[in-house]
Amino acid sequence: MDKPTLRRDAMRRRRCRVALCLLLVYALIVEWLVYLVAPYWNWPHLPVSAGIGTRLLLVADPQLLGRVNTAPGLFGFVERWDADRYMSKTFALANDYFKPHVVIFLGDLSDEGEFATDDDFRSYVERFFDIFTHIDYRQAIFLPGDNDIGGERRSVGKAELERFNSYFRNDTFLTYRGIDFIKVNYLTTSYAYRSHLSQLGSNVRFVLSHVPLSTSFGHYIKDVVKELKPDVMLAGHRHESVHLVAEQATGNVERLELRLGSDRRPVKMDLSSGRLHELRLPPCSYRMGTHWVGYGAAILDPDRVLTYGVLWSPDRLLYLAGYLVVLFVCAVLCLPAVLQLCGSVWRHICPGKPSRFYSGSLLPIFH
Repeated sequence: MDKPTLRRDAMRRRRCRVALCLLLVYALIVEWLVYLVAPYWNWPHLPVSAGIGTRLLLVADPQLLGRVNTAPGLFGFVERWDADRYMSKTFALANDYFKPHVVIFLGDLSDEGEFATDDDFRSYVERFFDIFTHIDYRQAIFLPGDNDIGGERRSVGKAELERFNSYFRNDTFLTYRGIDFIKVNYLTTSYAYRSHLSQLGSNVRFVLSHVPLSTSFGHYIKDVVKELKPDVMLAGHRHESVHLVAEQATGNVERLELRLGSDRRPVKMDLSSGRLHELRLPPCSYRMGTHWVGYGAAILDPDRVLTYGVLWSPDRLLYLAGYLVVLFVCAVLCLPAVLQLCGSVWRHICPGKPSRFYSGSLLPIFH
């Protein structure tokens, strides 16, 4: 073998090694390093270490993927596996950092629960508890969403609602450390909360709903606000990060969008000022195609001041797109070696016949 051929072979091997190193370095960055630096990079400065107040970790729209709305076969399995693994890593990161007293799941726990069979729904529940581990489920609150029981594309099914409640409890009213948590269901317009009105006192009141109430209409919303007189309303569903403030005396509404990288200072709300606050949570999964993914973190002080921020998760969609770019570059780098290998195999299988693959002269740019 002459020297030019040896040099070309060495160059091809070097390019393959560069491609492998490039892929490994990129995977190391997006699968490990970004999660390590996230708390220091884009999380708000919350007074977590002060140890004062009640910490609430807010989770919206996990939407665990099923088999219907994903690709068939292996691609669908990888799609579900990656989404589950992403939520498991980001939730563990947020939970370990924030150390919440209460974790609130604001609905749409599954993507296909409204039409899932009992066996499929049970598998979603098992995956859910595998993802959201390391928490005390006695101190967790679960709300159903339209993807769990219906209510948006199809009417709410009684059987689906009962099935959800059998796994995730049907507790409309809970009190913890001077906070009243009242669950309302706009999807069913349930007035179950009325049986607990006599228990309401001077505690701070959080109304929990999957669907945002401030932009919904009807007598049900008016009844909820009038009868419960909430200090804070929490909701998901819209896949946006928004803080709405309503002056109850005038009805004026102020809207503030909380976005990644805009400001690391948390929002402070004085719940003694007579204002009504609504917090809409971003989704915790990239399943909806949004880049704004994260977990809400709220700290209620004894003086009724609520400090709130979003613990933003790494942008998985961006990094998955980056994988395509890196794989393309790696393919270009390895192409001469692959073509040479194919040519060698061809000559071994069909000796004496002209090779249909690159023999060293068709792509001089790679020499």
